[in-house]
Amino acid sequence: MVGANLVHRLVKEGNEVAVLVRPATNRIRLQAVEGRLQFVMGDLTDSASIQTAVQHIQPQVVFHLASTIWGKQPAVSPAAHVEVNVLGTAHLLEALRNIPSVRLVFTSSSAIYGAGAQLREDQFPSPGTIYGASKAATTILLQTYARLYQLSTVTLHLFMPYGPWEHPSRLIPHTILSALAGHDVPMTLGHQQRDLIYIDDVVEALLLAATKPVAPGSLFNIGSGVGVPVKEVVERLLRLMGNPVKPIFGAVPMRPDEILTMSADISSAKTVLGWQPRISLEEGLHKSIAWFTEHRELAGRLAQRPDEPARDTVGVSV
Repeated sequence: MVGANLVHRLVKEGNEVAVLVRPATNRIRLQAVEGRLQFVMGDLTDSASIQTAVQHIQPQVVFHLASTIWGKQPAVSPAAHVEVNVLGTAHLLEALRNIPSVRLVFTSSSAIYGAGAQLREDQFPSPGTIYGASKAATTILLQTYARLYQLSTVTLHLFMPYGPWEHPSRLIPHTILSALAGHDVPMTLGHQQRDLIYIDDVVEALLLAATKPVAPGSLFNIGSGVGVPVKEVVERLLRLMGNPVKPIFGAVPMRPDEILTMSADISSAKTVLGWQPRISLEEGLHKSIAWFTEHRELAGRLAQRPDEPARDTVGVSV
C-alpha cells in the first residue's frame, strides 16, 4: 500500500521510476501507471539478482519498502522474517555500497519499540514480536553501514499508515467494506491503541527523507503523535457512514502478541525533516470511505489475491 501510493506520487511529479519486482508479483496497484514505470526482476533473498538490478538501474534514491508482514494468516515464520528483512536488506546494502551518491530510505516499523506512548527514536528497542525484532536488527544494520561506509541511509519508523490501496483485510478498509455490504463488524474489545497516519502524509515524509540534507543513519518516527483506541476508530468510521451496521466488540480474541499502547514522539521529524501530519484522523477517515466506496470492485480484487510474503522494493532515479 505504501509503495503503490509512493509510486503514483513519483510518477505524477515526473520522476523516472524503476520498481523491483519478483516474477510472481501481482501489479494490480500499479496498473494505472505501469506504462511509465521500468520493472526490474529481482528478489531481496537472492543477492546476485539484487546486484544485477542495482547495476542496471544505477539509482540516485532507493526506497526500500520490502518486508514481511505481521499479524496476518497464514503466519510468517521467524526464519522468513529474518531472511527477508535482515538478510535481504544486507544484500541490498552490499549492492549499493559502491554507489557513492545514492540515498537509501528504509521503512521500518513501530513494532521495534514494543508498547509505549510518545515513543522516541533513541528508546532502546524492545520488540514483542519476531517481526519487530527483525525490523530492529535491520535498522541497526543500516546505521552500521552508514558509519562504516558513509552510505546515506535514512530510516522511517512508520506507525499505522492507512488510506487508498490498503489491503481489505486491515482494520479501516475491512470496516468500510463491511458497512457497504451491510455486514456487522466482529472485532476484539478494541482497547488497543494505534497511532494512525494517513498515507499522503507518509508519502510526504518519504520524499523529504529522500531529499533533505540529514546525517547518514538518521531515524525518524512517522505517525500522528496520538494513540487512538481501535474501538473508537471503528465507531467513528461507522458514524461517518451513518451507522449502517453495528460493531460486535469482543467477538474476536486478542492476538497473544498484541501491543496495547502505541504512539509516536514525532518532534525529530518536525525539527529535522520539516515534516508534520497535515491530514486529521477525521479527514483521513472521510477520504478512506470515499476511496473504498468508489473503488469497491477493485478492493474486492485485492482481497482475492493471496498476501505475498514480501512487498517490493522501489528504486527511484530522480
